[in-house]
Amino acid sequence: MKNIILQHYDGELGEIEKESIKNIKEYAKFVGAEYELVTGRAFRENLSHWACQKMCMLDERWDEYDDLLMLDIDMFVPKSMKENVFDVKGIGLYTDTQKMLHRKIVNMYPIIASASAPYWGGAIYKLSRAMRKKLRKQLGGDESWMLNFNKRWNFGDEGIMHVLAYRAGITMKTPDIFTDKKWCQDSFLPNPEKAGFIHIRKKIKPGGPEQEKIDNLRALQKAGIVER
Repeated sequence: MKNIILQHYDGELGEIEKESIKNIKEYAKFVGAEYELVTGRAFRENLSHWACQKMCMLDERWDEYDDLLMLDIDMFVPKSMKENVFDVKGIGLYTDTQKMLHRKIVNMYPIIASASAPYWGGAIYKLSRAMRKKLRKQLGGDESWMLNFNKRWNFGDEGIMHVLAYRAGITMKTPDIFTDKKWCQDSFLPNPEKAGFIHIRKKIKPGGPEQEKIDNLRALQKAGIVER
């Protein structure tokens, strides 16, 4: 199996982005996968740099890889995690947050969205070559519908992936489409040392308060949970 881990960023890398890249590169080495940081507007020039460009993961340029993992650039592997994510079933996350957004997108865009098609969280996608090709087939032609998601906090790549899945005939009953929530655990939740990947958030606790993400990362590093 030939696998790759991707992260995307457009702009000047900050402290947390640089540390995430280093952390995920080490994990890629551990699981025998290649790593690449994709920069700029790698998917569609007319779409936002912050929300939609992760969709470049469907490009033909990655077709040599069996499985592809796209991670947000504020994701980290805890030191105690020794599992290979490529051995785990599932494409992405579907927790209470995704369930809420799923209902919302169907209500807002009933013509292009559906309750019968999956909705994945955008911080982690793990896609086989066959699934990437299946989704990619739905691209092209009139893509103006993507502009619906080209605003901050308005679905972004999650919305695009949902529409493509709907058009490709992937349903909520399709086997092995959701992954365990531990592979994208928010940093403010209990027992981060048991996570697969930790998603660094601003919240300190589930109900708040908040502080800068880098401060929450430093707290995890100080506690010996994440390597510095």
